[in-house]
Amino acid sequence: MIRMKVVLFCGFFFGGLIPAFAQVGLGVETPSASAKLELSSTDLGFLMPRMTQTQRNAISSPSTGLMVFQTDNSSGFYYYTGSEWVGPLTPSEVDGLVKTNGKSIFTGNLNLASKKLTNVKDPTNATDLATKSYVDGLSGGLLWKEPVINLVSSAPNSPSDGDRYILSSSWGGGSQNQIATYNSGSWSFVSPSSKDAVFASVPSNGYVFNGTQWSEFSSGTVYTFTGGLSNTNNTVTLSNGGVLNNHLANASVTAAKLNAMSASSGQLLTYNGSNWAATSSSIGTVTTVSGGSGISVSNGSTTPTVSISKLTLAMGGTNSINGSITGSTALSLAAGGSNSNITLSPSGNGYTLLNGKVGMGIASPTTLLHIQNANAYSGSPSGNDAPTVNLYNSSNNSSTAHSLFTIRTGGNSGGDPYASIDIAGVRGYSMGIENSSDRFIINSKWNFINGTAANKLVQFIESGQSRVLICDANANIKTNWPSGWGGGLCTWDISVSSIYYTSMSSMSDKRLKNTITDLGSNFSVKYMKLNPVTYYWNSDVFPVHQLNYGFISQEVEEIFPELVATATDEIQTKSVNYQSLTSMHVEMLQKHQSELDVLKAQNNKQEAEIEALRQSILRK
Repeated sequence: MIRMKVVLFCGFFFGGLIPAFAQVGLGVETPSASAKLELSSTDLGFLMPRMTQTQRNAISSPSTGLMVFQTDNSSGFYYYTGSEWVGPLTPSEVDGLVKTNGKSIFTGNLNLASKKLTNVKDPTNATDLATKSYVDGLSGGLLWKEPVINLVSSAPNSPSDGDRYILSSSWGGGSQNQIATYNSGSWSFVSPSSKDAVFASVPSNGYVFNGTQWSEFSSGTVYTFTGGLSNTNNTVTLSNGGVLNNHLANASVTAAKLNAMSASSGQLLTYNGSNWAATSSSIGTVTTVSGGSGISVSNGSTTPTVSISKLTLAMGGTNSINGSITGSTALSLAAGGSNSNITLSPSGNGYTLLNGKVGMGIASPTTLLHIQNANAYSGSPSGNDAPTVNLYNSSNNSSTAHSLFTIRTGGNSGGDPYASIDIAGVRGYSMGIENSSDRFIINSKWNFINGTAANKLVQFIESGQSRVLICDANANIKTNWPSGWGGGLCTWDISVSSIYYTSMSSMSDKRLKNTITDLGSNFSVKYMKLNPVTYYWNSDVFPVHQLNYGFISQEVEEIFPELVATATDEIQTKSVNYQSLTSMHVEMLQKHQSELDVLKAQNNKQEAEIEALRQSILRK
């Protein structure tokens, strides 16, 4: 009879519990040696206390490591760190940090750090971005390569990664004229091709490879380029073929050539149908000029004053700054015809310089570059009349064919480089680097105000234990985690609908706790009053229709009010601290295990007494 009671007792309270003297296992014959309690099942799960946020917050003196499932206000698993409740990130918060479509549209500046803009199309307008290959095609036939430091006849001492040199003699396994690059403790060598050009920083000059050797730009060697240009001592001059099909090349008419035509001062050159020649002396002096399109003349003088309002001007020469157009008032460049372009094409290594403010779509720009109009977005960044910036590297042949947009300040003593995204007069956000802390910050203000801690929505840190910091609305954030706890994300509360994880650890160090007491003798009576139930969530709470196991907060509150939190919403939603139930389960298992051990000992004793009695009867 006693044995039957023991079996029924075990089956009723523990189901598949297999007792062990050091560990307790549910659904497993041999619990792990490192676990006090191990649960195993392929069709059931572990259900911890559920409660509302208010019920959770109402827990009196929660222990560090206490864990519950919060049912409202960003429901999910929460654990108590000793000073606060911590939960998971919501999907919307994660979506706010990561762009899944790989596209971002900016109305301000964009900092791509060390990245580059790729897939850029060939430019068609003066302000279009151009690729290196396109620029190389305009560089007189030269193929510009990455710069080098110097020409050396032996391996340099103490080189740094990325250092590049031209070999003036063979060394280190490389041949003369090759380009050597140092990386990770070794040199690699690449042979140049004809017309390859580099800039050497130590001599501060350029070198071009003519197919046999490298020649310095200022060495007096003549280099022949496309279009009949030649370069002697860095002076670009016109050679055979310099006169283009439809006009004279810039600077192709020189004083020496004019003198060779026997022209005198004041004479004009006229075209007789086949050649240019000076007019005869009788009609060579300019006494009258007739006005025409773009030309106005002040008559009444032997040397009339000619004013030009419209002019086609061809600048000339590599790096040349000869020629200028200066107006007394505003200047306008207007292309004629239909859909005609205005092209600004500097020669050689020259630049297109726009000093002052530049407006695109607006007549009165307020910033250095001001793009503005009222057009609707057409759905594509390219070919769009709305205010957009499209950086596109069209190359698909190299992993380094990047597209790059840079926002940069001068150094640690300078300002903060940041991009601003703003709805005029409504709301704005910004993102950038806080110079004083070297942190990348997503800010809740359009003008990157970091003096108020709550403005720093998300902070990214280059190194250290905590790499991403997210504060709550009151600027609270938990960062003082013990060394060795990993790291990554630090925040205040994390609220999610559900969470999947490999492992979860909670602070439980005795040195961090106070007022530690046993659960007490009265605990088991209250515990046995708990009423486990099955249920389905209402569709407005959790859309997935699946059976759940757990407790009713109102019922738990009558037994263990400290395990139930009540929210401040309209219906005062309640939640249960399921994490705290874990210690209760362990206490009950230990209590019943002790009782079971006593019953087993009594049963063994009675069995021995019965066996002794049976043997005594048999002897009689």
